[in-house]
Amino acid sequence: MRLLPEERTNEVSALSRRVAASFLGQSVRRFALMEGFDRCIVLSAQALTALIPLFIVVASAAPAGQEDVISDAIIRRFALSGASADAVAQLFDTPAGASISVSVFSALLLVYSAMAFSRRLQSMYRAAWGRERRGMRSTMYAGLGLVAFTVMTGLSFVLRELASRFPPQWLWTIPLSAGIGLVLWTCIPYFMLEREVHWRRLLATGAVSAAGMTIFAIGTPIYMPGVMTRATEDFGLFGVTITLLGWLLAAAGIVVASTVMGAQFDSSDAPWLVQLKDRFGLSDPAAGELAEPVVEQHEVGGLTSEDLLAIVHVLVNWAIMAAAVWVATAVVPGIEVSGGVGAYLAISVVFGLVNAMVGPVLQWLVGSQSWLRMGASALLVNGTLFAVTAGLTANMDIAGPGSAVLGAVVVSVAGTLLELVIRPSTGNGNGNGNGR
Repeated sequence: MRLLPEERTNEVSALSRRVAASFLGQSVRRFALMEGFDRCIVLSAQALTALIPLFIVVASAAPAGQEDVISDAIIRRFALSGASADAVAQLFDTPAGASISVSVFSALLLVYSAMAFSRRLQSMYRAAWGRERRGMRSTMYAGLGLVAFTVMTGLSFVLRELASRFPPQWLWTIPLSAGIGLVLWTCIPYFMLEREVHWRRLLATGAVSAAGMTIFAIGTPIYMPGVMTRATEDFGLFGVTITLLGWLLAAAGIVVASTVMGAQFDSSDAPWLVQLKDRFGLSDPAAGELAEPVVEQHEVGGLTSEDLLAIVHVLVNWAIMAAAVWVATAVVPGIEVSGGVGAYLAISVVFGLVNAMVGPVLQWLVGSQSWLRMGASALLVNGTLFAVTAGLTANMDIAGPGSAVLGAVVVSVAGTLLELVIRPSTGNGNGNGNGR
């Protein structure tokens, strides 16, 4: 049954209200109110400012013959090789006659930069939890948080080095990193919030932060070599700095987003969240057992099960489209995509938007002739949509019309087959967004 325009508008409005009232919607609202993106930029820039004097101090204090300890660590961490590894080694090369005065100045600058970073981090935590900063007391706790961060980071490095000696390395290092991350990202906000929030209430923040940073650490040696190589080819030594800043920005984004979600989890009175907090003891014991919230009959209570299924459906379609584009690049000569998994995901979004906005226009143009609706015209429409997508994205190149048409066909066929395998038809399933 087709919905009338008024009914469709009301349904979209109701969905918007449910999204805004959901845990995710409230988290996004909290992120916006605390200017989360700006705080990500400030944290990443402040972290880079603190790292520069740290690199100088470590390189200057290193024993003779080990002055390249910083560059070696970055090369290993990002799994670099070739020109990108040479650029990192050149950027962090320490002059042979580095003076002690420079090292002393760098040490003083390191302390100042580290405390500035700690205060910025404290400001972020206090903004997420709605607490004001209180002068010297806050500065003292910012210092304690910095000490905890330094100690836990050093301990994490030592334990990972020990675990790496027992193969298979991933079997030990991944759960170890996650466990240490849970303790680290629970202790840091505990000190940054001046112990005003019970540590149990911070476990959700610690768990989300640890999971996000662990996944980020696993993906770093997979994704960073290509990014660093392209940045080095385009910008030389400056490209290394740009890449490091981008990496720090992504890490800061994980920390800020995890903090927002943890604070929203703590303050939410949604029934399912209250049950989780009661079940796992994620509340202040002095406050007693959390009471079940009273939900009004007409109150918007967040996303329904149908909404969640619709979101999952969209995400599955997105993954199917990205995989279909990858199949096209692997099968069809003349189609190239650069940028890794993120590029395929972005291209699939652009292809879906082009199909939604340009596809109906092209179908209308050829719709007046019935014989044009089949065969060559369908291939031409799909190929045009694919070529428009390539023109709108910098990561995708198509050699010519033939590659565009054949690529569109492969995307349609691969998308259909993948959808049948991943999500067999249950009745009125929607298409995967390919041009038809």
